Amino acid sequence: MKNILFTLVFLFFNAELSAQNFSGSWGYEIDGTQITLYGDKIRNQNNGGRTGSLKVAVYATDYPYSGGYLNGYKLYEFRLDPLDAGYYYSNLSKTGWCTYPPDGSYSITILLLQYSYSDYEIVDYVTMDGYTRF
Repeated sequence: MKNILFTLVFLFFNAELSAQNFSGSWGYEIDGTQITLYGDKIRNQNNGGRTGSLKVAVYATDYPYSGGYLNGYKLYEFRLDPLDAGYYYSNLSKTGWCTYPPDGSYSITILLLQYSYSDYEIVDYVTMDGYTRF
């Protein structure tokens, strides 16, 4: 009985830790070697505590990403400090060097990742419509 209770409590708190998400519009622009990644809001919808460190990344994949394991090319990412429960980042826009994938057409996905235990995990994503040619 104690094991079942512990498992249920662990699952409850583990689910609570992943209540971060994108909100509003998100997109990117590539200009030569530079990429600008922008979006309206990242929210922490937890009732208490704070997130781990956050990253926003843009990936190029062969097929539109729909969750689970991601196999693709990271074009750019930036880090954000942990976010307290109930707070949000707004009007985000970061520019940096774009790492191009091999020539071809790719689906583009913007990811929200959170540091948890020993690595970053995907907690939300936005997959862009269509394909982009590199």
